[in-house]
Amino acid sequence: MRGPDWLSQAMWHSTSDNSLVDSRGRILFFSLPRFISDISQGNDCFICGARPNTVPFNDEHVLPDWILRRYKLHDRIIMLPSGTGFRYREFKVPCCAECNSAMGDKFEKPISEIFAKGPTAVKQELKDNGPWRLFCWMSLIFVKTHLKDKYLDFHRDRRRGEMKIGELHNWEELHHIHCVARAFHTGCGLTPEVFGSLLVLPAKVRPHFESFDYCDLSVAQTMLLRIDDTAIIAVFNDSQAALSVYYEELDKIGGPLSPLQVREIAVQLAGINIHLAERPRFSSDINLLSEEYRILGHRPEELRLGDWQHEIHGKIMHHICKDMVVGTPDWEQVLENIKTGRYTFLVDSDGKFVHDHMELAP
Repeated sequence: MRGPDWLSQAMWHSTSDNSLVDSRGRILFFSLPRFISDISQGNDCFICGARPNTVPFNDEHVLPDWILRRYKLHDRIIMLPSGTGFRYREFKVPCCAECNSAMGDKFEKPISEIFAKGPTAVKQELKDNGPWRLFCWMSLIFVKTHLKDKYLDFHRDRRRGEMKIGELHNWEELHHIHCVARAFHTGCGLTPEVFGSLLVLPAKVRPHFESFDYCDLSVAQTMLLRIDDTAIIAVFNDSQAALSVYYEELDKIGGPLSPLQVREIAVQLAGINIHLAERPRFSSDINLLSEEYRILGHRPEELRLGDWQHEIHGKIMHHICKDMVVGTPDWEQVLENIKTGRYTFLVDSDGKFVHDHMELAP
């Protein structure tokens, strides 16, 4: 008969910092202090927590390598919040070889194959498997982007200080998204309330603008990824509130969206998330006896927005759209109008969808 000693070895247990570890020593749940010390400020593998030099490392690209290859981005420059350029090939975060391989099998290989087949395959993925794989994949990219910031200087001129971009982030907010992103590794259950707003939209493909776009709005926990004729927008911490509020506006979309129109919708969802009068809460439900771990979402009883601050909306819109607007007709006036928070690329003065937005004049 196996006695208490076997039982204590087989069961999950909490560590002194309240992290959760299984019988094999695998970290199922990083407590907030451990997440900050080991992941957001340390150099451990961001998935399993393995320390450098204890296992082989093969650092993970923030943007999947198949995307970098598809759009020949390895030697191109991504602009950081500091205004400094950084090569995509160097845009990586610490990751052990085993976890890197696991993410390739779980996400990158199947998702790259889906996008290679076009929007019909993306729709079929959502129909067959629901939104979870795409949402968790977007969560992974968002987490990696912000973890990379801990290495990047905030000031281009080092004489102004050695502050890192990561010092601006609220790591407590990223902790929840990190738990969701690594659910494929931990096997934890994700309840429906944990799922955020995920919007998949048709996008224009034209030779006069890029077929790829990526941007994140950190303060609003929102991310946009456009791959050829498919655009994905995710809000990670709203329990679908932003999409619930914006849902009726989607009826105005009458065809594929221009890059600026896609960005505007991302700003709209981000703005709704920022203006929620009461936010959803998230927690981890852990039962050591039954060895069950779930992430729960707790929605407020009523979905309400606070007073809409047009100037905040205008600032976000200006920030995310400025680089695409500069150089277009009347661009200086357009940027001033954007700052008001009332300007739109989506519809005209009669409220009709602008089909020819960003098209070349005949």
